[in-house]
Amino acid sequence: MKKALLVIIFIGFVAGIVFFARPPEKKALHAVLGDEALLLEIADTDTLRTQGLSGHQPLASNEGMLFMFPTEGQYAFWMKDMNFPIDIVWLDSDYRIVDVKNYATPDSYPKMFMPSESARFVLELSAGFFENHHLKKGDRLEVDQ
Repeated sequence: MKKALLVIIFIGFVAGIVFFARPPEKKALHAVLGDEALLLEIADTDTLRTQGLSGHQPLASNEGMLFMFPTEGQYAFWMKDMNFPIDIVWLDSDYRIVDVKNYATPDSYPKMFMPSESARFVLELSAGFFENHHLKKGDRLEVDQ
């Protein structure tokens, strides 16, 4: 009887570790920029914003990451531990493009890229997206919320 109880407790303990040790599910949202529907991973915590796309597999043409900050600011980005080039697009509180860094490459690290204006959101997309979709400052990311 004691053995059975110990086995049940052990199984419960292991199940609890497995359940609570799982990485959190990634948050994502759908958006449209220019003429392209996008699936965007969300980076809305310090931990997720610090990790960003570092170590990530290359993005598909309709994928990206949206960094969400609590307030507008001059948020700088670098290419630490990146495996592929990206476009970095800074957006204001209304999701309007205020600046862009086209073709940021992994070998640019440790250089930091900063916007010319304050931004609240930063969008990372496959390199060439901005140019290929004929985007310009003032264009708006349409976000499904």
